[in-house]
Order: sequence, then structure tokens, then C-alpha cells
Amino acid sequence: MATRKPRQSRSKVTVDTIIEAGFIAVASNGTSGTTTRHIADIAGVSVGSLYEYFKNKEEIYDAMARTFVKEVLDMVKELTPIIIEQELEPLFEMIFYTFRDLLTRDDDRYLICLRYATELKYEKYIGQIEMALMEVLMKYMIRHPRYLKVNNLSVTAYISINSSIFNVARHLILPNPQISFDEMVKGLSTMIISYIEAELAKAGN
Repeated sequence: MATRKPRQSRSKVTVDTIIEAGFIAVASNGTSGTTTRHIADIAGVSVGSLYEYFKNKEEIYDAMARTFVKEVLDMVKELTPIIIEQELEPLFEMIFYTFRDLLTRDDDRYLICLRYATELKYEKYIGQIEMALMEVLMKYMIRHPRYLKVNNLSVTAYISINSSIFNVARHLILPNPQISFDEMVKGLSTMIISYIEAELAKAGN
């Protein structure tokens, strides 16, 4: 049976409610322990109604991944006008703390689900986040043309992005990290800035 597309506002509300219920169910039961019955009960709909929109729980997981990525992209878009006016250190700190706040809101729902990132197929959409952050970084460098002279610009951008966001997520997921989040932010910001400055020096600036 083909699933329905949520064209009407009521249908969209139902779909959004099911997706939200998926986050709650996975946070409570993990991916393998979650069933469509769990999700339907939390959403307050019948299993039959759930199947009108999703063929199985894997389709719900995919919708959850897309919802998470959209939240991150919206965060990046909202921050962009502020980011491009910052110096490097407050820039990275702002990104790290805002990303943490996103992951830990609603009782750590996104953060808990990140522990099941492989099962939830988040890797299918991570490229969208990397691309969005790359665009912000390029806008920043246009606003601060000194950094356009960085040696191996694309490599520097890739390392800066991937060593930041994913380290923040990993630190938050760890049950007993050896350092505090504030210490991690300070150290990571210093490391990335030092790397960028070193690449600038190689370029003779």
C-alpha cells in the first residue's frame, strides 16, 4: 500500500507528531527496542494511521534524520549574519555552544539519538551540514579577505569543520568525559585557530 503525502495541514501535523514520537521512543528504547506500536502510542494515533504515512519504522527514522539535519541547517542560517562579523575565537565558541544547546534541548533528545546515528542513517545527510558550514566559511573569508590567502584553503576548511562539530557531538555523547565542555571548547578553538594561522604563515602572510 502506498503511503500518503502530507499535503493538508492536518496531515502534516500528524506526520510531525509521529516524527516527534519517534525521537521520544528512540530516546527511551533505542532503535532496536523501538516498534511502530511504541511510536504510534506516543503519537496518540493508531498503528493503522501511522502506516498511512510511513511503511515501517525505518522510514520514520529517515524522517527523523532529515528533521535533525534541517534543525542544524536552520541554526547555521540564523547564525550566519552574526558569524561573519566575528573574530575567529568567538566565532568558533558561538558555533560550539549553539550546537550544544540544539543537541541538549528537549531532554537531550537529539543527543541521545546521535548515539544511534548509524542505525538512524544520519550519515546520508551529514554532507548537507558540511556543505552549509563550508558556505558560511567562504562568506566569512570574503568578509575577512586575509583568510582567503590561507594555504590549502579547501583542506583547512574541511579540517576546521570536521574537527569542530563532530568533536562537540562526541564530547557530549561520552558518559564521563575527562575534561569539561568549556575546556574542550577553549582547547578546540585554540587548536583550530593555531592551525589556520600556521597555514597563513606558510602562505607568507
